[in-house]
Parts: sequence; structure tokens; C-alpha cells
Amino acid sequence: METTVTDRFEVVVEGYQFIEAPRVSPEGDIWFSDLTGTGVHRKRAGHAAETMLPGRQWVGGIVFDESGMVLCSGRDGIAALDPATGKTRAILPEIEGSPVIAVNDMEADGWGGLFAGTIDFASIFETGGAPGPGTLFHMSAAGEVTVLRRDVIASNGFALSPCGKWLYHSETLRGIWRYPLDGAGRPGEGEVLIEMDDSDGMVADVEGNLWVAGWRTGKLVQFSAQGDLLRSLSFPYPHIVSLDFGADDPSALYIATGGNAENRGKGAILRMPVEIPGLAGARTRLDLLRSLSI
Repeated sequence: METTVTDRFEVVVEGYQFIEAPRVSPEGDIWFSDLTGTGVHRKRAGHAAETMLPGRQWVGGIVFDESGMVLCSGRDGIAALDPATGKTRAILPEIEGSPVIAVNDMEADGWGGLFAGTIDFASIFETGGAPGPGTLFHMSAAGEVTVLRRDVIASNGFALSPCGKWLYHSETLRGIWRYPLDGAGRPGEGEVLIEMDDSDGMVADVEGNLWVAGWRTGKLVQFSAQGDLLRSLSFPYPHIVSLDFGADDPSALYIATGGNAENRGKGAILRMPVEIPGLAGARTRLDLLRSLSI
């Protein structure tokens, strides 16, 4: 399918290195991270972007909890941030007794918990060695962690189908996995639905179609729920990284971009209108945060 170059978007923020984890809060604020530039940031309407969690490395996922805390992935696992005070507390520093190098993308499961994946960013960004395999895991509202896979090459975006029967997981270098969910939201054995070697962030719309970011090609592609390619778009940015729909305006798709050595400062968030409304991510309801004093 031919890729269409589009200019149907507006720039929300720009000038960062490699923006990840765009999330629109229930209040309409846009949260995001700069994966390689460090830090978690917030853009409120009518205000300049502000740094909410300076110095945090490798944040690939942000999820809002019903307590008001903001869950931020990154180096050493997941941290809970209190936006009012700026204080944080580690809530997942290890899995099965082993320290977590980094957690990348995350997505609330609709039952109070979340799905997430680990990634060996230490090898990728620091030592230059071959990265070790990551895990795909689920954390329940009660805090129970279940490892679903231990052989993930590079864990990236998640999406849930509008019917609640499927979990989609983007694994870079392999593609989009689809896992059946039972009546309690527990996943069964998965299969590769879409082969795509640079799949990154991902969202679903109300008809079950998937929008997937292609980080290497710089393309934004849309697939049907059956995995058929529907559309391919490109933008004047070298990388398309992560995606989000906001509950305040599901007709707008938020697109995170990134730069590289030849194109610095190309990390931006774009807002693009879509014909089919999108599904906004759920919030978690973690028991340990309901009475947590940070």
C-alpha cells in the first residue's frame, strides 16, 4: 500500500529528543516523557510544558491511577508520582525476586491492574551489548504480578479491543501479538496477528481497528481488527513512537515523534483528527496507592 504524506495535524509540543508515553489525563492535561532526554512532563492548555519528574530515565509508559497518582515506568521499574508534591515511591522494583532493569510501555487492564513489559535499556543505551530478553507481565489491582512471557525481544505498546475480548501487544522486531482474554481479563495463549519489524506504540478505536507507530520507518499505519492494512501515513519527522486517545476528545489521535543523531530536537506531540473515535486508556486502581502516603 502506498504511504500518504499528511499535513493534517497540529503540533502540541516540540523541541524534545525522543518523546514517549503521551497520555491525556481526565482533566485534559497532556503528560509525556523524553525517553533519551530524561524526565516526565505535563502540558496544560494555555500553559507552557512543565517538568513534573526531572531526571527519570527511560520512561516508556505512563498510566493514571484513580488515587490521583501517576504511574511512570522507566529505570528500575515503576514509580508512583504525586503531582501535587512531586514525591515518588517505587512500586515495582523487582519481579520474581530479580531487580527490574527497566519497564517500557504500560496499559491499564480495565480491572484495576495493568499490563506492562520489561526491556534491557541498560544494554541498549549504556553498555552497547546485546540486550537480554524482556518479560511481558500483568500486575493486578491487589499487586500480584504474573509473568506471561519471558522471551520478549523489545516490549512496546498495548491496546485492548472495544469488546474486551482481546489484548494486543507490540513486540518490536516481531509485530503485533493478540491474546484472548477470559471473563476476568486474564490472557490466554497469544499469536502473532501482524508481522511488523518496527512496531512501537499502539491504540485501538471503537470499531476495533489498530493504529500502530513505526519507529524506524517513521510511518503511522492502521490495521483492521483482523490484521488487514488499511492506511499508511508519514509525517515530517524521522520517527513515529507512541500514540494515545484522550477521553476528552476521542476524535483526536495524539502522536509522539522522536529525533536522531541527524535530526535533533524532533521529539514532538502531534494531534491529528480521525474519522473513527478512539478508545481512551482506563485508569488503574492499585490497592497499595489507595492509602499510600508519599
